[in-house]
Amino acid sequence: MSAKTVLKFFDQRDLECSICLQRFTDPKALNCLHTYCLNCLQDLMRRHGKIRCQKCRETYDLKDGDLKHLKCNETISYLVEYVEKIESEKPETCSRCLNQPQHYCSECEMYMCRQCIQQHKMFPTLENHSLYTLDTDIEEQSEDSLNCQNHLNKKLEDYCRTCKLPACEDCKHIVRCYRNKHEVIPMKIALNEINTTVTETMKTAEGIKRKLKERLDVITKDRSEFESNLKLSRTAIEIHKKTIIRKVKEETKIMMANLKQIYKDQSKVIDRQVKSIEFKLTQVNTLMESIKKTMNKPTETENLASYQTTITVVENDAAADELDKSFTKTRITLKFIPSPQLVELMNHEGVGRLITVGGVHNVNKEDENISVTKGQPFSVRVSRLAESDVGKLTATLSNSSGAKSATEVTHRKGEYTVTGRCDLEGDWHMDINDGDMSHVIGSPVSIKVEPVGLVHTIDNISEYKEHSKTNKVTDVVLDTDGCMLVSSYSKDLIKFDQSGSFVSKIQIPQNVQVNRMHQIGNGHMVYSDELGKCVVMCDNQYHEIRTFGKGVLKYPDGVTVNQKTRMLYVADRECHCVFKFNIDDGSLLDKIGSKGSEAGEMNKTQDVAVTNEGHVIVADLDNHRIQMFDGNDKLIKILVGSGVEDGKVKGPYGITIDMDGNMIVSSNPKLQLFDQNGKFIKRIDNKDDGLDIPSGIAVISERPRRVAVANHRANNVKIFNY
Repeated sequence: MSAKTVLKFFDQRDLECSICLQRFTDPKALNCLHTYCLNCLQDLMRRHGKIRCQKCRETYDLKDGDLKHLKCNETISYLVEYVEKIESEKPETCSRCLNQPQHYCSECEMYMCRQCIQQHKMFPTLENHSLYTLDTDIEEQSEDSLNCQNHLNKKLEDYCRTCKLPACEDCKHIVRCYRNKHEVIPMKIALNEINTTVTETMKTAEGIKRKLKERLDVITKDRSEFESNLKLSRTAIEIHKKTIIRKVKEETKIMMANLKQIYKDQSKVIDRQVKSIEFKLTQVNTLMESIKKTMNKPTETENLASYQTTITVVENDAAADELDKSFTKTRITLKFIPSPQLVELMNHEGVGRLITVGGVHNVNKEDENISVTKGQPFSVRVSRLAESDVGKLTATLSNSSGAKSATEVTHRKGEYTVTGRCDLEGDWHMDINDGDMSHVIGSPVSIKVEPVGLVHTIDNISEYKEHSKTNKVTDVVLDTDGCMLVSSYSKDLIKFDQSGSFVSKIQIPQNVQVNRMHQIGNGHMVYSDELGKCVVMCDNQYHEIRTFGKGVLKYPDGVTVNQKTRMLYVADRECHCVFKFNIDDGSLLDKIGSKGSEAGEMNKTQDVAVTNEGHVIVADLDNHRIQMFDGNDKLIKILVGSGVEDGKVKGPYGITIDMDGNMIVSSNPKLQLFDQNGKFIKRIDNKDDGLDIPSGIAVISERPRRVAVANHRANNVKIFNY
């Protein structure tokens, strides 16, 4: 399409940059295809340190040198050149009359006024010609605007406020306005009113412009001061580092000198002791040679007596040496004891700390980029040193399509909490603003909103195993490193990351078959052993520390620990109850329930969990229900009853408590979410997700909310966002 044709669809504003509102100069296109002047982009970079598209709000992490290499919008550039050429060649009068030209026909290559262009459009063969509106002066436009558009060269005399239409003496619609008793006023009054309104609006706009410039000047000044303080802080850190290093070197130099002196002094003592002992050894050796010569010689009796006297003297000297403390202390113990205060200070305080002043807010680092599921409530924490401006912080939550969502700002003990939720998937941004125009470090917060439902399936767990390959998956737990551990009646534990990718295979040193697992902190874990009919506590290398319930448990299944009471709960399928053990010494304390179908009784106890309040939740498999007991083993209520519809359970196999205190239950063939009182919230899976005897469950992520379930019969692990 030629420039002449394109101009037909263009307006003056289409060739203006939306930042400076002036005609494009060196137009550069961002990756989102929106175009701005190069100087405007450079100015944005200088002010904010990054580029954000003014139309779609997409952010670009570019350096100043990268801007010059952005692709030039050749179409815009060519059109600007073409328009400037047209306007530069504009004559003083219309090509057909003596009026000021206001339009250009690129097909006829003629400059025409408004009246002539109307006549031009009346001809069918000319109506599709490419026309361009020239950039005329405001005064010329104002003068021309007093002429009637329908009756050429007729001055506008009246204005109907009701219809909002002007009229000349030949306009027939003004007659209807009078007949219908519309509010008709002289055109001069209408012009005065509109001009007065324009003047007042312009004054308001000028005031806003002045305030914005003042605020921009303040921000620019603050930025300059901040950069100056940044350099000073960097210099101060370097000086502090050198001071600490110099002080450490001086102290260590003194200690090394002391160490050298200690060695020198001690060497003298040791040398003296060695020489004394060597002299006595020489005496003893000489006497022994002389004594040997008296053997079988009675005539040497007198000499032997002399030797015996000498031996006694040497013996007494050796005994005296043993009593001499300086002589007997020949074993030297020397060790360096570091200053514990210094180590503790470094661990807690480091070499110093950085503080920001002047009303600066800081988004907590872990909240600057977050992922949530659709509809999941979330919070962003913002810290501030001063507490005198409570309530001034505001936040706007929006996505690239312009959709917005409500936020709420609360304040407590020097920290703000901004809460929100997004009901649409995709990329969102939370812009956090300070009423004092102070910079909020870490804003805007990037929020990725993920869909709810099935995320990934880890198929055929047996392929990752060496032992008991025919046994199927039973449980999944979140390991201390954030990965998932999967068990399957085997000594093999398979580790996957949260996306479902294989990480490693772990073999437990003991001969066991791990059924259900529970992490108890400090790197320790408990698991029910199908082979040994007991529960095992192991360390972070999976070595056995202690066993529970040998000779008591028949079919240990789900396990959990109450950290506050230090109590281990074990669901036993064949004993139809939950056993309680002391986690620290392994002693059996009591049991909850007995076989039966009445409330409080159980039939094939499958799993057990502890709520934040210390209540015990039990999955009662063959009674098809979830029961709740208090800390004294007294039944509180049946939380979830029997049924195949949503909100009911049929054969519950697994149960866990998430970070919100809600309860997730696996039953055949679905995964459901309930609140702490057993009220149904929603079904997490869909009917076609393939759950078939879902067993152990683990919440593996808070943001986004994500749960993994051991899908027993299908021998896989399903991961869901919820």
